[in-house]
Amino acid sequence: MSEHNDDTYNEWKETKEPIDNVKKLKNVTIRGIDSDIYEEFSSNIKSLNRNIGEAVTQMMKDILQDFDGTFPTLSSRKSLSKLHEKTARISHHDHLSISKSDLEEAGISFAFRHINKLIFEPDVDLDTFNKYVRDIRHCSRVKIPNFLPKLMLLSRIQFCDKVEVYQAGKSVDMSSSSFTSSEEE
Repeated sequence: MSEHNDDTYNEWKETKEPIDNVKKLKNVTIRGIDSDIYEEFSSNIKSLNRNIGEAVTQMMKDILQDFDGTFPTLSSRKSLSKLHEKTARISHHDHLSISKSDLEEAGISFAFRHINKLIFEPDVDLDTFNKYVRDIRHCSRVKIPNFLPKLMLLSRIQFCDKVEVYQAGKSVDMSSSSFTSSEEE
């Protein structure tokens, strides 16, 4: 094989992957990366005698495999711990009703765990939910307003017994009888 100045060839040469994998490599530009974080990451990767492309590729593989491609539900790992520095955990409550102002006043994201009855009030819009709710796990019952995209919210809800969508125009009732299946309504 003749010598090339091609980045793809250099990537292959550094990783010593079989020639068949060279065509899978792609040059990308990512805008909006914090320069301090990039420098720290780059320095750490170089100290391990690895290149950035190899490290980012492995991280993306890990995310897709270990976390089923749902970025908002990432668990804290050493290499990604900065994502969770400003996440508070709220857990082991019987009834909890969360409003938009509750989330905004705190100014950090939340992980909700082991809550018997968790409800998001009708004023919680999608932007607020995405910004402040990291994930919801091991809750018995979760209620969400009908205007929020159910599948989007479900991507952040794991190991919960029951998730219900309620009509935003109705009053929000936290009694156990208010948690009924859609067939019963």
